[in-house]
Amino acid sequence: MAATKETQKVKDFTETVKGMTGLVKENYINGVEFALSLWEENQKVLNAQVDQWLNLQQEFIKAGREFSDKFPKELATFSNGNSVDRFVTIQKEYVESARKVSDKFTKETHNIAQKNVEKGFSLIDDYIGLFRV
Repeated sequence: MAATKETQKVKDFTETVKGMTGLVKENYINGVEFALSLWEENQKVLNAQVDQWLNLQQEFIKAGREFSDKFPKELATFSNGNSVDRFVTIQKEYVESARKVSDKFTKETHNIAQKNVEKGFSLIDDYIGLFRV
């Protein structure tokens, strides 16, 4: 009879700990997902600001070209269109590559965090399972 009481106590212990680890796991995953969603929202805001800045730059270049076109060609010193266009193109490509890297990093961070949580808690469950008789 003593063995069944001990077995019952161990079973109660393991079930309680499994329930607690399940809650901790769920809260941890929710916390990671919340942090990553904030990160993604900040990326969206930053991307919108960069887009506005690039549009403003385009408008500035356009206004500069229109202004320089009003002068005779001998006096126009703004710049030839090729160098300005190349600069803007390089800048846009840089922004796009930075966005791609940031998006990829966010997705990979989310996947790695998810896998780490699942692996960590499966190890805890395995450890708790050792207490079962």
